[in-house]
Amino acid sequence: EDDAVGVIATTVQNVLPGVYQVTYTVTDNCGNTTIVEIDVTVRDCKLPTPYCADGIVIVTMPTTGTVEIWANDLDLGSFDNCPGPLKATFGLPTAGVPTSFQGGYNAAAAQSPAIDGITVTCADIPAGQNFVTYTVDVYFTDAAGNFDFCTTIIRVQSNATCNDNQVAVAVGGAVTSEDDNPVQDVDVNLNGSSSMMTANDGMYDFNSVPMNSDVSIVPSRDDNPTNGVTTFDIVLISKHILGTQELDSPYKRIAADANASGNISTLDLVDIRKVILYINDNFTNNSSYRFVDAAYTFSTATPEGEDFAEVINYNNIAADQMTGDFVAVKVGDVNGTAAMNNLMSDDAEGRTNGAYTFNVADRAVQAGETFTVAFDAAELVAGYQFTLNFNELEFVSVEGAVATEENFGTTLLNKGVITASWNGQAVAGTQFEMTFTAKADAQLSELLAINSRYTNAEAYGDNGRMDVAIAFNGTVKANGFELYQNQPNPFAGTTLIGFNLPEAGQATLSISDVSGKQLLNNTANFAKGYNEVSISADQLPATGVLYYTLKTENQTATKRMVIVE
Repeated sequence: EDDAVGVIATTVQNVLPGVYQVTYTVTDNCGNTTIVEIDVTVRDCKLPTPYCADGIVIVTMPTTGTVEIWANDLDLGSFDNCPGPLKATFGLPTAGVPTSFQGGYNAAAAQSPAIDGITVTCADIPAGQNFVTYTVDVYFTDAAGNFDFCTTIIRVQSNATCNDNQVAVAVGGAVTSEDDNPVQDVDVNLNGSSSMMTANDGMYDFNSVPMNSDVSIVPSRDDNPTNGVTTFDIVLISKHILGTQELDSPYKRIAADANASGNISTLDLVDIRKVILYINDNFTNNSSYRFVDAAYTFSTATPEGEDFAEVINYNNIAADQMTGDFVAVKVGDVNGTAAMNNLMSDDAEGRTNGAYTFNVADRAVQAGETFTVAFDAAELVAGYQFTLNFNELEFVSVEGAVATEENFGTTLLNKGVITASWNGQAVAGTQFEMTFTAKADAQLSELLAINSRYTNAEAYGDNGRMDVAIAFNGTVKANGFELYQNQPNPFAGTTLIGFNLPEAGQATLSISDVSGKQLLNNTANFAKGYNEVSISADQLPATGVLYYTLKTENQTATKRMVIVE
């Protein structure tokens, strides 16, 4: 018997569904060749990926008392692996059935929904109410007949055409920043019992408030304390404390009072810096956001000390009240750079002007060696902050010069990270020194890097915001391509995979098992600098050792992670 000389495998990408002819050529060790042609059928078996709008509120037409709602209206960017449009249709509502469904939908055929749109009429709105809510499944079907669905909520609000004898009233308003940017994800509470979250438009409304009742509305949000909060805010608050440049609005002064003491002092600077450095998870005795009744009038020169209204009350409410507006204050952010909704950039300050550079003497280090690194700078700035990443090193201490120990955070040492935040009177020369012990033989320039993995790397000079860089023997080390170890690792629930990109663009994160079988593939556009992707164990049908790979057009990196049951 002859043995085949070899087998060559190839991968063909971007193949559309259809029938293709494949030619196999087999040659043995004696030079004999056989050619076989077979038909290969490619089928699209992958379900579309559905994304639904997070609920909609719609009002019946005042002339007809009806409203049409189309499944396409609830599409928030659903997509498929193969080209071609997706068809959006409704499944049967899980809460109530609009009149338009009657006789036009086969409830037993949920696998092939065919209702493009529904019509809600006054007859669908219960007597004594001015709204009706449907929880609906929206199906998305591709050209091959594959489909999947997402579930969302439709609330239809009536008007006088439907219910002339209204026994309930509506209460609503807008939550915006001082600059009129709508604020998302605010939990607006009604009378301590009912609540709703604001969406991108910052609006809230409660449509079934009993007439002649007393109403209290309290908004709250307490997440992402570093949103919009940088060392430049500390610079501005310091100028306010010194009287050289006062904060020019009551909302900025409330933001500066980070510890909610009723006055602005150096204690607020300490509190804000600890949040920037990831020493504290949140501000002392304060939430991440505060909300002021937009109708409140400040009456003193120290608005942060006033008992300003953070709740709106309506007593014996007799009619709709839709002007219950609040001004959101992002604590710690006095220059208005916080992203208040998903439509805003998290880099509201725009481009940077040049770079503030630390100069470090490069050298070879040996395993077990303890050594001190001096970070020098010639340029004078009002402040800076950054994340210092180190690997194959054990941190020993930081020695102050211009910056002191209080300007550094060491709570993330187990992740190979030191955070920094400094402002004050700039002096050229050595800014600070750090002592490390080497775990392996290496070149120092390969062990240290400055980036924005946790605390954003930025400095503040006469011409505005600057990047922060590190130069070894005069050569600047770019904040380049880098893939970090997932955290936590091992993991059972979810884990975070962080990476740094030198430029914004498309990247692919894939996860494979030890045999090379791909378990997950995620391609998306990512921002310049530090990015993070959350991975759930439910997405990975495997346990044990896995490998994750980050690939861009020009670079690739792979690391190992462990998933446990």
